[in-house]
Amino acid sequence: MKRVLLVAPAFDCDFFSRDSEIMKLPRFSNKKAFMAPLHLATIAALTPDDIEVDVWDESARGLIADSTEFNGDYDLVGVTGYTANTLRAIAIAQVFRKRGIPVVVGGPGVSSAPEDYRDYFDILFIGEAELTWPQFIADWKASNHRREYRQITPPDIDISPLPRWDSIDVAEYICGAVQTTRGCPFDCEFCDVIYLNGRRPRHKPIDKVLQEVQALQGLGIQSILLSDDNFTGTPRFAKELLAELISLNNSFEEPLNFQTQLTIDVAKDDEMLELLADANFGRLLIGIETPNKESLLEARKIQNYRLDLIEACKKVQSYGISIRATMIVGFDHDDISIFDEHFDFLQEACIAVPGINILTAPMGTKLWARLKKDERALAIDLELIDRNPRAFFNIIPKKMTRVDLLEGYYNLLTRVRDWDNFAERVCGFVSGVKRRLNVPQKQVQANGRAREFFSFVDEKARRAIFKILMHTRNKAPFMLNRVLGLIFQQFTEIANLQSLHQAIMEQIEFEKSVGVEPFIDRTDILVPESFKAPYRKIFPDIYQCVRSGLKDKTRTNEALIEIFTDFLIHEDGP
Repeated sequence: MKRVLLVAPAFDCDFFSRDSEIMKLPRFSNKKAFMAPLHLATIAALTPDDIEVDVWDESARGLIADSTEFNGDYDLVGVTGYTANTLRAIAIAQVFRKRGIPVVVGGPGVSSAPEDYRDYFDILFIGEAELTWPQFIADWKASNHRREYRQITPPDIDISPLPRWDSIDVAEYICGAVQTTRGCPFDCEFCDVIYLNGRRPRHKPIDKVLQEVQALQGLGIQSILLSDDNFTGTPRFAKELLAELISLNNSFEEPLNFQTQLTIDVAKDDEMLELLADANFGRLLIGIETPNKESLLEARKIQNYRLDLIEACKKVQSYGISIRATMIVGFDHDDISIFDEHFDFLQEACIAVPGINILTAPMGTKLWARLKKDERALAIDLELIDRNPRAFFNIIPKKMTRVDLLEGYYNLLTRVRDWDNFAERVCGFVSGVKRRLNVPQKQVQANGRAREFFSFVDEKARRAIFKILMHTRNKAPFMLNRVLGLIFQQFTEIANLQSLHQAIMEQIEFEKSVGVEPFIDRTDILVPESFKAPYRKIFPDIYQCVRSGLKDKTRTNEALIEIFTDFLIHEDGP
């Protein structure tokens, strides 16, 4: 029987890995990492039963090195990952290729920038894998596999199998994951989701989603992330799923906690908010991005531009659901005043634990193309990304220097993570809750849970935590468990800030001494802008011609790629 090892590389800034300070908290004494690797469990399920599959998640099991011993030999290793851990993926590949084992790679990282991976891996998977992985396995068994497998047309995800968790100790993770939807109907300039997963939301059948939730609950998971690009991209589907999820969750002795990602226009839909609350969603990741209206227009964030964002955030949080707002600084319309604007917005909107980042232009996005044309996009620096993803950005801002942006960003983070400012936001959130939770919340002893943090924080933090707990007891005691969760999130952000400081200071010194001129991305874009219009005109005829000439119609997309690639790189091409 052939044996395959599937590997998820670690992130250097992974604060939920087995050796981090956070995982030493008593509540996590039996945990090793944050989220169970859904991507690997899905690939395992796509693999035929006559192949033995093992899974190695570095966040839980430790880094793979030349000295690492495994339970037997493997015939093939599969590595997944993101741009942020590309160098770690390459290091893993080198370990196994030294042993003569072929290594394949897939995931968003290689799908976004295949050329960064070609020299280090034997086979590349570009795009989603529900169709290409089984095809590869068949080819591999027949010793006739290709160098690259590329999925062009997004497949229906109802063909995605139930994840196989048998080779993963799910109990070692804080959180489980279930994907219900891929794709997003919006077209934000800086986002690469529509290029990876498309603009038309695709959904799993509701009964399959419920099976996945029930399976994780049976394995001991208490919290689940619905890892969608935009959970409410198709509101009717989301509401139908939530209604069923409420029924399932109420059948459990202890209801599960859920979180997901969606857009702020949910604030206009009272029915959706009630369903989310009653399904026990405690946190929503929402791309607020910026309080600067001009920047919202620049980023094509129309769904945000049309709303009073402070009132919209308060409306969502009035249901007892906290918002994890993603915020971005560095848009073309941002000057050095933007940092104060962000701080004031977060305090007034009572966003307890926002995620704040510097604008980055992922390769292939509209933002990347625009900045590249203006010579304001830097070449991707994989070593910098690997050192600390949140210190990396590849743009040259318009109304401030990169050093101004780095310094303003770090000062903003320092103010937002301050314990007194955090306490003000949490107390404001609690005071704004208007709807009592309908889902039974786990009874907790606040004093006992709070003591977990006290050995890790200073006196100022202890006073802030005490203030928050007293306010919650007085205003909304049913929110106590969720508030303790926010305190934990603040603790993780403080840990992140400490490591981020050094990376930012090093980058500032580097940019002051060297500058960015040598790093401007001046490489040619493979497909010229002038080719787009004739391409749209001729493509339907070429598609029909190629398809009609193929015996195996499933190879149509691959054949078209070969034809157009050959045309574009030919010396007589455009």
